[in-house]
Amino acid sequence: MRTIISYKTMFEAAPESREKLRCLAELVRKELGIALDKKYIDITWVLEKLDILDSKFSYEIVTDDQLEDGVQAQTDIMNNTIYIKESVYEGAIHNNGRDRMTIAHEILHLILHQPIALTLYRRSDDLPVYKNPEWQAECFAGELLMPYDQIKGMTEEEIVEQCKVSERAAHYQKTHI
Repeated sequence: MRTIISYKTMFEAAPESREKLRCLAELVRKELGIALDKKYIDITWVLEKLDILDSKFSYEIVTDDQLEDGVQAQTDIMNNTIYIKESVYEGAIHNNGRDRMTIAHEILHLILHQPIALTLYRRSDDLPVYKNPEWQAECFAGELLMPYDQIKGMTEEEIVEQCKVSERAAHYQKTHI
């Protein structure tokens, strides 16, 4: 049975700040040889290079019906594998911003949310955002695809165009830097 991180999973992650996640995204870029001043990165290329980050990391493209409705991708942290719906992977190839963010989000789960780093908690509304693995993954995805130093002087429209992300992601990243 797979151990999957999703919004329904009751996991608490070790605390992470936006600044630490920003540094992690920068480190991933460096490890993969992506210039820090490069605004656009091909997230499917990043998937192909996951083994540079850890030789155990992998991904698998699955038919859309293999994942639950509403689940675009998921990470099996026990087997170090990201499962991505074929339509999401194809969307990322064609620079669909939401699909690109989905994949970047799952990459963080693979990197940071290993079983030893997570604890099961009783679900409540008081989990601090900085301990929420989903917030951490969203924050990392934003920092990987729209690095703070690259977008701080840009408009949201410029971010969408140059970083190939959705308007919603550009707005969020721009207003939370």
